[in-house]
Parts: sequence; structure tokens; C-alpha cells
Amino acid sequence: MVGRRNPKLTIVIPARNEEHTIASVLRSLSRQTALSDCQVIVVDGMSSDDTAAVAASFPFVTVVSCSPSRAGQFNYGARFASAPALWFLHADSTLPDTRTIEALLAALEDPSVVGGAFRFCLRGNDLFYRLVTFAVNLRSRVVHRVYGDQGIFVRTSIFQQVGGFRDLGFCEDVDLVLRLRKMGRFVLLPQVVETSARTWVRYGKLRTTLYHIRELFRYEFLRRTGKLPPWPEPEEPQKAPAETASEAMNLDEKREPAQPHL
Repeated sequence: MVGRRNPKLTIVIPARNEEHTIASVLRSLSRQTALSDCQVIVVDGMSSDDTAAVAASFPFVTVVSCSPSRAGQFNYGARFASAPALWFLHADSTLPDTRTIEALLAALEDPSVVGGAFRFCLRGNDLFYRLVTFAVNLRSRVVHRVYGDQGIFVRTSIFQQVGGFRDLGFCEDVDLVLRLRKMGRFVLLPQVVETSARTWVRYGKLRTTLYHIRELFRYEFLRRTGKLPPWPEPEEPQKAPAETASEAMNLDEKREPAQPHL
């Protein structure tokens, strides 16, 4: 078994070339009042930097490695889970409220709840970022389109029933939530998951916004016309996950440099 004994929640964080970012989300988790109830798995996507070593330096973290793909990394990490619930976090997220995990576990005490997510907040005081934050939270409540940077959580059994994330390359999180809603109640909790504005900074506000709108429309078109790609073959778990910084540094596979990803 990977991680703590009898955890209530397995937290899965995919990462690729995040050596300067991954510590922030892990420090944020370390301040959570209910961390002792959790198993934390960082899934390294064949990083070419020290992402795995930085993650493994946190004593409560287990590091595993697979080929890069956010949906694939989420699914891969979930296969090591030993808890009855899963929480999928992004490497550039942070948790301002130290009782976020408590709120998550409390929500799952209701047997009708199959999963949920949190309020979105784009980090920064820029007026544009505030407008994006408002729009995302409004969209989540009104049209039920939830993105992964809102911290999606789900009962492990339900995640397995719906087949996990579909590796589409876009809108995998929206796709998962739509399938979860067919299984039972999907709740939106008031606690905030903050996400970095680095994509908006790197690619520009207008370009990034138009990209997300385009991908959402693309997904809806393919879904409604039955043209979404088929499920990929799952990747087998490693026999011996890297659990320490020294083990993580011994990964001897040649790694490709990171590609820009919106």
C-alpha cells in the first residue's frame, strides 16, 4: 500500500516540470487540520527538472511516475489510492482555508453525495482576474461546468464506476463531472481553491480566455455529436513507487523538455 494506513482521502497531484511550483501546494496541504487522514500522491509526468525530488522531500508525500498527460496522471495516481475518496488537485493550486479537507470529508458523510468541488479563485488583485473568478463560479452554479482547478473530489468506488478521466487532451475535468452528476449529488463547497494566473500572464489574458471558451465549445460539440475519442488503454502501476528524494533522483529515463500547455 502506498502512503498512510487506512486514510479517509487520497489526494492525487499531477506534475511535470513543476520544481518551482509543487512545494507551494504541498506546504498548503501541510497546514490542513485533517492531513493525518490523507494519503498524498504526486504523479510525476517524466519531468526534466527536480519536480520529483522536491515533492519527495515532503515526508507525507509518495511520488510515482508515468508518461505525461494530466488525465493519465490522475488515473495513474488513483490506482495507488487506498482511501474511499479521491481528491484531484493541480500543482499550481493552494488552499487558503486550513479546514478545507475537513469540509470535504464532512460533505461525503452524506451518502447521496458522490463528489464535489470548491469555489474557484484566480490568484492576484487584477480586476480582470476577479472577473474571471466571478464568471467561473457563476458558470459552475448555473450550467454545472466545473474545471479541475476547482479541486474535484469523488468517492473512489464512483470514480471506478464511471471509468475515471477520459484522456481527451482538453476538458477532461468537465467530462468527468458530467458523468459524476449522473451517479448522484455533486456539491459545490464554499471553501476556495486558489489557482495561479501564470497561464494568463504567459499567453495573455485575451488569448487564454478565448482558448478556454473555444475548448469548452469544442467539447460540447463533440459530446453532443457522439464524436469524443475512445478510452485509452490504462498504464500499469510501477512495482516500486519512488517515496524519497533519493529514489526520485535515481529515475534514469531520458526526459523530454516541457512543452507549453494552456
